[in-house]
Amino acid sequence: MGHANVEFGILLKTQREARRVSQSKLAERAEFDHSYVSRLESGSRMPTREAVERLARALALSHAEEDALLAAAGFLPRDVSNLLSDEPVIGEVLDLLQNDAVPAEYRDNMRQVLRLLAAQARLALGGRSAATFTGVAA
Repeated sequence: MGHANVEFGILLKTQREARRVSQSKLAERAEFDHSYVSRLESGSRMPTREAVERLARALALSHAEEDALLAAAGFLPRDVSNLLSDEPVIGEVLDLLQNDAVPAEYRDNMRQVLRLLAAQARLALGGRSAATFTGVAA
């Protein structure tokens, strides 16, 4: 769990310092307590997705920089999230698979179930194109 926290903290600090913004100024712009930014950068806290987005706005990050920050915090980048917006359960599954708070055995079970579902879908297709099934709800 600690590795992701440190990676995110280092990236946030790098992006903040590249813009010559102090921790307290960033906290003020993102409407956070100064100590929260400090704890994020030290790796002692992990942000929520909303917190990452607020920090990205406060630093005026590019989409690519924001995506890198989201990924470092263990979240899907914006582009992938946009693709999944009409499949919320898939986004939730991907978030859970990336969440270190979920025991590894549960995440492994989820991956096995997903592999089984994909294999069953391929069997069901039996050589026909996937387009045949576009009308079927997932």
